[in-house]
Amino acid sequence: MILDGRKVAEKIYQEIKETIKNRQLKIAVILVGSDPASITYTNIKKKRAEELGIKSEIIKLPEDASQEEIEKEIWELNKNPEINGFLVQLPLPSKIDTPKIIKLIDPEKDIDGFGGNFSAPTAAAILAILDFYGVDLQNKHIVLVGYGRLVGKPLEKMLLQRGIKPIICDSKTLDLPAETLKADILVSATGHPEIITKDMIKDEAVIIDAGTAESNGKMVGDVAPEVYELNISYTPNPGGVGPVTVACLMKNLTNTVKVEK
Repeated sequence: MILDGRKVAEKIYQEIKETIKNRQLKIAVILVGSDPASITYTNIKKKRAEELGIKSEIIKLPEDASQEEIEKEIWELNKNPEINGFLVQLPLPSKIDTPKIIKLIDPEKDIDGFGGNFSAPTAAAILAILDFYGVDLQNKHIVLVGYGRLVGKPLEKMLLQRGIKPIICDSKTLDLPAETLKADILVSATGHPEIITKDMIKDEAVIIDAGTAESNGKMVGDVAPEVYELNISYTPNPGGVGPVTVACLMKNLTNTVKVEK
């Protein structure tokens, strides 16, 4: 079965429209450099915001922007009353101290969820998809491949809040296939193209592909196309986790203010 994220996203957008009604909101994105994936995702966020009647602003900085220049933009957005929420598009250039940048964002405007006021959009999107399609998480062997700040870590936290303890696999895992073959529900978010192959999946598993990477000029996920031939339920990539992530980001934005009914 295909777990179509676009259907889930549309449900969230309908809820957002009911919530904001005629209230004017504004989102900002700081985009550093010209990474193709970052540009694509930034443009998608801008498009979705405008479709909801939400104003948007993209602050573009060059690849060689300094730490100080990025920090200055963050301070400006923190104090700008017209900006309800904003984010710094990741990844940043390697010379930038990303953890320091993230910590500077006002938690009340940090719609990427690093500050703790809001749920991390991709992690929330994964759970939204599983809930939408009625996937029972209790008493299941859940394996998370990848333990980054955007997906793995916040998703583990959200699962633990539901009383569910997942198995974590990262670069230190000695035998990845041995772990993934046990998975009733497998979530992969490594950014390594086609790291999950057919021989790593058991029959009737649920596969969530939350990975994104560029390969031969195309955006691809963690899961190899051959996996879709198996008797499984899975999120396509594109069209799976990505659309719901943007929807959850916009939901976070609507939660930055109290909306009059």
